[in-house]
Amino acid sequence: MTDPIERRLAALEAALAALTGRLESLTSQVHQHEENLSLVSDVARYTPLRDLLAAGRIQEADEQTERILFDCINSSLDDVTPEDIETFPVTPLRILDQIWRSHSGDRFGFGVQLRIYRELGGTIDTLIAQDVELHRAFCERIGWSRNGQPIEPQDQDVSETAATGALPRRCWSTPYGMKITNLILARLITAGF
Repeated sequence: MTDPIERRLAALEAALAALTGRLESLTSQVHQHEENLSLVSDVARYTPLRDLLAAGRIQEADEQTERILFDCINSSLDDVTPEDIETFPVTPLRILDQIWRSHSGDRFGFGVQLRIYRELGGTIDTLIAQDVELHRAFCERIGWSRNGQPIEPQDQDVSETAATGALPRRCWSTPYGMKITNLILARLITAGF
């Protein structure tokens, strides 16, 4: 009697293994389709920025960068919180940085801004300490201030001849002031830029 039960149990185990294999295959296909949809979505998201930069429409590209960044976290410039910046997804930052760098001959982009900050002696420790003098030197160097006075984003030079590291700019200008700059720079450092 146990022999037919064992055979039936073995047949059920084989059927279960086959179903499990099929489920894994279908799950893999779903993941591949999700990745493809994500790539299509990314192309649609970043193409306008690339086109604006290619056409030399720098101010509009800066505005588009702001839209993309805050869309990625379902926020806006006025509603963004420090927590949003601390956990900002790395992929959009990298893509935006690459687009800006490739269309500016490595003069603009987040990586360029971070490099300049580091050249001035900036580290994660100076960000934590909220080094005001270093922040001023950074803003002065990249053209966000002149003679210690901040230049509002709408008054800044947003041409191809702007200071190295000046752009993108609008996404840095939130109601949190220096704190948001420190958080974005810290996020770039923790993201491995």
